[in-house]
Amino acid sequence: MMSEIVHKNSAPEKPRLSFILLDWGCRERFTTLDWLNKQDIPRDQYELIWVELYDRVMDEVMEKSDIVITCNQRGTYHKHLGYNVGLLQARGDLICVCDSDAVFPADFVRSVFRSFGIEGGGQSQPLVLMHYEWRTSLLYPDDLSDAETLKDSARWQWWPLIVNEGACVTVRRADAVRFGGFDEHPSYLGYLCGPYDLAWRLVNAGWPEVWHDSSVALWHFAHPDPIGTNGQKASLRQLMEKAHPHMQGHALTAVEAFSTGRFQPLQENPKIWALRMSDRRIGSELETRYSNLTGQMGFSPWFVRKLWVSLFREILGQYFDDRLWKPVRSSIRSILGERLYSKLRATYHEHLAVYRIEHSMLAEHPVLLCAYKGHNLVKVLDKFYAARHGLSLDLTTEEGRRHPELLISTSYYSLLKLVREAS
Repeated sequence: MMSEIVHKNSAPEKPRLSFILLDWGCRERFTTLDWLNKQDIPRDQYELIWVELYDRVMDEVMEKSDIVITCNQRGTYHKHLGYNVGLLQARGDLICVCDSDAVFPADFVRSVFRSFGIEGGGQSQPLVLMHYEWRTSLLYPDDLSDAETLKDSARWQWWPLIVNEGACVTVRRADAVRFGGFDEHPSYLGYLCGPYDLAWRLVNAGWPEVWHDSSVALWHFAHPDPIGTNGQKASLRQLMEKAHPHMQGHALTAVEAFSTGRFQPLQENPKIWALRMSDRRIGSELETRYSNLTGQMGFSPWFVRKLWVSLFREILGQYFDDRLWKPVRSSIRSILGERLYSKLRATYHEHLAVYRIEHSMLAEHPVLLCAYKGHNLVKVLDKFYAARHGLSLDLTTEEGRRHPELLISTSYYSLLKLVREAS
């Protein structure tokens, strides 16, 4: 279980980009916030959301971030839960999930807007924007104040630029929600996970992936981590953060999703599920009721078994009715004679048949169920109506369904009782 707490919320009113920056009690410095606060566009165009997976609240983070949230997780952290907390809090058209200890060039936000086609305003285009990140074995210099100096490759000994899917990704917020947010499956526990989970599923769904211009790549200095790729030795505790199998540092579940073409998460955040479902536009009342029958977990095994039994009875009932009961009824009719048979048939319909009527079907339009004690019983949408014989009205309209002489109930059996009392 996770109970997030919002410690600060002073974000711009209408940001276009939301940065989601994660910490799990490990960051030693928070200079990333300085670089992001120095962008060359107005500050109200983007917001900084800092998500702490545990419960640490740092004064510097409170001062320099727009929104600060603690998730109060216990045990091995789950980054994707934190990503989703940030996604739900974000108000920008775009979200950027990135390293919270990187250095950003001053034109980074502007270049993101340019990539999505919104530098001059307008609607953003569907895109998965992956960001390069320069890496080095050198430690962060305490006197670093100008990001332009980092372009001196010889001085800072940057490694050759490679694809690093977990460093920084920008997508449209609406697309992130539409495809279920970040997968909260337990196989993403620990260090080996990242925003590429969502990015690859968006690619599977047909969104184009573009690697950002390397001239606006991030810079990342060395620190101990569970992978140990930067020359810094990891502690045993850090090594244990590799909690699930991986393929060359990529979460196995994400690689499998990418390879199989899956574009929804294995375990979707309930709030994101509800938000995604509320955005649907459905064309008819009938479909609307089908669309909200189960909740997020789907049909229960018990309900499915019940439908199997119902199907079995339906098949057998129709088979024996055609081959046995119809011939038997014809013989009884011949033996009893038309008068007695008709009387018995009327008695059956009056007292027994109405209780065997299938009335649980969905009825977008009026459905005549049966005649009972001088009334026609009709179902429309989720209500049952009894109209006495000879009453002229149109049950397809709201006005017709409000006729004062109608008997109305939300229960079929309650309607039968109303008809008996009125007869």
